[in-house]
Amino acid sequence: MFEKKEEIKNLESAETIVGASVKLKGNLRSDGNITINGTVSGDVKTKGSVLVGAGAEVRANIDAKNAVISGIVQGGLVINDHLSITETGKIYGDIKANILSIAPGAIFTGKCLMPEEERKEEAEPIIEIEGDEEENGGNRMEAILEIEE
Repeated sequence: MFEKKEEIKNLESAETIVGASVKLKGNLRSDGNITINGTVSGDVKTKGSVLVGAGAEVRANIDAKNAVISGIVQGGLVINDHLSITETGKIYGDIKANILSIAPGAIFTGKCLMPEEERKEEAEPIIEIEGDEEENGGNRMEAILEIEE
């Protein structure tokens, strides 16, 4: 599981920082982590993580490995691993993420898809029911539970 302390520590080493007074129009592409504290209009795509600060406003689609949203995002998010929406975070758009954390007080308006094919499959139980006709006139049933791996 992705721990919040590790998540924030990783985002502190941002390759790209959009400061609080910066207003950026256009697409933002990076291989490293991105921290947004200002305003961004356009698509944001990175192989790393995205942190949207509490005062930030993003009108863009975001595609990243991980994301922590504390500001406002208007657009779709495709997050390959963990998406965390903090208590000040607001997302208005659809989400696709493998792991989703939403803190009390956060706002999310949209659809969420958590792809099953990318998650580890769990074993399905097989239940066999056997009746014993000799004991209790055939009324005794025994369930045998097996887990296939």
